[in-house]
Amino acid sequence: MRLAWIVSDADPVVASFRYRCLIPAWALQQAGHDSVIFSDQHQYPDPGSFDALIVVKLAGERLHEIARDFHARGKPVYLDLCDNIFVPGYAQRRGPELSAESATELMRHADGFVTPTRALERVARRHLGEEVGSWVVPDAAVTPDAYQAISAWLPQAVALPMLGDFGGRDAHDGETFGVESDWQVEHLPEDTARVIWFGRHGSFHSDFGMGLLKPVIEELERAHRDRPIELVVISNNRVRFDALTHGVKIFTRYEAWSNERVFFELSRADLFVMPSAADPFSLCKSANRAVLALANGVPVAATYLESLEPLRDVMVLDDWRAGLDTYLFEPHTARDHLARARPILAQHFSIEAIGRQWNEVLGASGRAELSAPGAYWQPAAQMA
Repeated sequence: MRLAWIVSDADPVVASFRYRCLIPAWALQQAGHDSVIFSDQHQYPDPGSFDALIVVKLAGERLHEIARDFHARGKPVYLDLCDNIFVPGYAQRRGPELSAESATELMRHADGFVTPTRALERVARRHLGEEVGSWVVPDAAVTPDAYQAISAWLPQAVALPMLGDFGGRDAHDGETFGVESDWQVEHLPEDTARVIWFGRHGSFHSDFGMGLLKPVIEELERAHRDRPIELVVISNNRVRFDALTHGVKIFTRYEAWSNERVFFELSRADLFVMPSAADPFSLCKSANRAVLALANGVPVAATYLESLEPLRDVMVLDDWRAGLDTYLFEPHTARDHLARARPILAQHFSIEAIGRQWNEVLGASGRAELSAPGAYWQPAAQMA
């Protein structure tokens, strides 16, 4: 099949693009499906040259028109949602293209929607209609080697010139990851345990983010009395980090977020901590950060989320003291959990598993037929 993907920003620093388009498109490419990735701001796919359309996280009037053209030709259309866009305030800051109303309009011309979690699927069905098709395809676990291979392939798949330094641009404030803090790393006590957290610092529509580390830090300070601990935060707000860690009695370090920095810090971490909030937005979030840590050999202590259910027996949940004691002072337990996590990751979260699940989505409509070779795209002006 020849697949058209439409995204708002084809830059792998954007998590929704990386997890919900780039990695699935690569996985399907390995299974023999050709993918072309479009930005909705510049060029649009020609429905006659593709077998299916996948719209990632956005809608809007122009995309409604494209979806209608695909649908009229008997080509399946799917909306992929990775966030609970239905929480109050989401569209006000993200833009009307991400509103519940726009997504509902797009679904008039779609075969269904795809989400990374069951929790988000249930919420979306209440808003988009119980009668529409829906599928759950989780976010993939990726290793550095896989990421490099996918990164090398992306320029071949994108229908537009890449903006900026693909794969190396930090998500925020023009910062790029570097080694400015490695002096501190080299001068820590030899037996220092590295505990890491990575993610966005927070959001206006949810309680998630860096601030949730406060109770974790309290337990880290306790454990620090028995073993030196460094907390490494990889995020997008240094000011908030400084306020959070001011006066704490452990070693701390901030790194500006980038894919490369996350992989680097995972390569030498002893534990990843993932506190979560209980608001409607956070409860729908995927397990991507936890599976990324596990896939890269780092045990996980986390707040329970439904998306973590397949992994609940290979991590410590809802108990920061037990999580720190288990993974920082019982290395045999950490090794055992990581070993037992590997087959779970392979079954549910590997790139091969993601490709298999997307294959099931694409085959579910029974409407896709192979297109004759032709132009991949038409200029935006021709869609007016």
